[in-house]
Amino acid sequence: MIKKFYTTIASWTGKWVWLTMISTIFICSGRDLQAQESLETPYQAEAVIVTAQKREENVQDIPDSITVLDELNISDAGITDMAGLSTYVPNFEFYNFGSRWHSQTYIRGIKTLNNSEPSTGLYVDGVNYSKSYLFDFPLFDVERVEVLRGPQGTLYGRNTMAGVINIHTRTPDNETRAQISGTYASYNEKQIQGHVQAPILKDKLFFGISGLISSSDGYMENDVEGVGEDGRHKDGQAGRIKLRYLPAPKWDITLSLDGQHHEDGAFPFRRTQRNSFVTAGKLEADSPYHYSHDFDGTSENDFWGATLNTSVDTKLGKVTSITGYRDFNNEDFIDSDFSPLDAARMKYVLQERTFSQELRIASPGNKTGPQWLAGIYYFYINSDKERTNYYQSAMANSPSNPFAPGTGTRMTQSKGTNFGEALFGQITWPVFNTLDITTGLRYEVEDAQMDATVFYTPEGGAKTATQQPYQESRFTALLPKLSVGWHFMDDQMLYTTVSRAHRSGGFNDPNVGGAPYDEEYSWVYEAGIKSGFFQNRLTVNICGFYTDIQDEQITRFDEYNQSYLENAGESHRLGMEVEAGWFILKDLELFASFTWLQAEYDKYTDPVTGEDFEGKTTFGVPDYTYTLGFQYRRPLWRDWNGFCRAELAGTGRRYFDDSNTVKEPGYELVNLKLGLEGAHWDGYVWAKNLFDRHYCIFENVDRGMTEDGEPLTIGITLSYRF
Repeated sequence: MIKKFYTTIASWTGKWVWLTMISTIFICSGRDLQAQESLETPYQAEAVIVTAQKREENVQDIPDSITVLDELNISDAGITDMAGLSTYVPNFEFYNFGSRWHSQTYIRGIKTLNNSEPSTGLYVDGVNYSKSYLFDFPLFDVERVEVLRGPQGTLYGRNTMAGVINIHTRTPDNETRAQISGTYASYNEKQIQGHVQAPILKDKLFFGISGLISSSDGYMENDVEGVGEDGRHKDGQAGRIKLRYLPAPKWDITLSLDGQHHEDGAFPFRRTQRNSFVTAGKLEADSPYHYSHDFDGTSENDFWGATLNTSVDTKLGKVTSITGYRDFNNEDFIDSDFSPLDAARMKYVLQERTFSQELRIASPGNKTGPQWLAGIYYFYINSDKERTNYYQSAMANSPSNPFAPGTGTRMTQSKGTNFGEALFGQITWPVFNTLDITTGLRYEVEDAQMDATVFYTPEGGAKTATQQPYQESRFTALLPKLSVGWHFMDDQMLYTTVSRAHRSGGFNDPNVGGAPYDEEYSWVYEAGIKSGFFQNRLTVNICGFYTDIQDEQITRFDEYNQSYLENAGESHRLGMEVEAGWFILKDLELFASFTWLQAEYDKYTDPVTGEDFEGKTTFGVPDYTYTLGFQYRRPLWRDWNGFCRAELAGTGRRYFDDSNTVKEPGYELVNLKLGLEGAHWDGYVWAKNLFDRHYCIFENVDRGMTEDGEPLTIGITLSYRF
């Protein structure tokens, strides 16, 4: 393993050297006098200020692994969603499979699926999006994204075992700004988005409005004639309104209202050689980017919410209140046998409402000595679910049909509530002007309840109901943190961190692995270095970590492809992350990231087959990822600049089953973007997956169903600022 590791490092180093040489030759061959002067004139790279620890700090001074992308980074990289974001964040993978609300999120190999409590916390303007099916929505009107890797239980609480994603949308102020942009790309993809912000009363009242409209025909083709639209088609709209009020010099009040509506194709899964229809000789396996379903799967989402963010500076410290409400409605209707046979369909309806309130106080920003904060947090989640299985004519004689010969429907209705409270605090002690010691603690309590009823309706028969036992659980957690940062030189810091986090337990559908599942806990041990050179034009951050996980929650599937959870016992994540950025010239940047990860079960035996998975790699986790790239802006004529950006993103092997028998080999994707930028107009042509590399994002090995990653996509984007 060690020899292979170093061989791989050498190979990637060679690729990086060649990319650097080519880009440098290209730039130097056409460098004009202005560029030469910029090379000879030193400049100071600006500090990146974040609120990852709920106070404003330089990201290089925080003893945690954090990646930050600001508004310009997001625009330059063409990031429009979470999948795009994952290319630029080490040890972060995001795959949308099935439908928009059915996605996989990984940070440091700790996964989240939509049927479980998330392992990663998503916060938008300080408000928690409580479930992973809220994650995969357009990123628009974004000012900054902060991705914190590793457990964040002390400050953020439940469901932050893997890390936290903080999204900050644009805040209106005295400056009047507006922009509109349009994109047209492969598969008839169309998108228009824009924003306007301006003061209503100077220094007092400001407003901002932003919106997005998008659609796409999709890249998966259904080979069954006359069955709706192709898979992966999309049609959606989103909008946000912000009002900001400064009633007094020390007060800041912002009200945000947002909403979204999306209608997408759902679950265009294709059959592999492992599919039971294929092994029985009844059907053939589907070719890449093709599937054959007799029913057009659809997914419709409505999602809206409100946020009230209030802060006031007092003599004691800064008091912040964040109040959030989210309302999410989803309806999926799919071909659940994933074949051209009229066998089974499934309809899933979800309504969820979430309320949260955080109140905290932090020491004054200009205060010397210990920096502290303390707070309380409350949340309430109410959800109504309805799952209906339709047994069609092709299942009339199947042993999986719960009815007598013929057909029928089985509908499960469930109601669930989760509510909890937390107390938390953290303090950083400066020692000898070079050493910072941070300690923190959080205590939280969560209560969960669920009751469900199952209805059976045979074709032509009467409906019968079965009331399921009422279920309730209480989860408590004590989540400490200790970190030490040693600033041994200017712009150089060594740090080490120990912290604990947890993921909440819950209840399964009574007809799908009905037993409840327990909480999942983790401890992380991390050490790293953050360093800046040449007035921070070159930054290099390196860290190593070990995460010990108890009672890992594992997703399994029943014979109807319906998922449920169980606890696997013990596992670990051992890894290394390297992240670097180098501004060779003021407008020429080279960037790179690399991760190596070992994700293995330490104690897990299949409760059905008795197979022991000790030492096996966990589902879907790549053993390495990397990104290499450069970006350059070149003055051309008057106010016009040329723009060039190229990236190579690699993903290592992944296993799609716990036995490690089905492997997705490693692959590389190349992205390219070229453009012209003016004082008001910008125009770009771009390509993603330039060499049309085929890869799979997911496979249900038991069912032999998979979905392909996005092929070559070419597009053009035009923007106008006024």
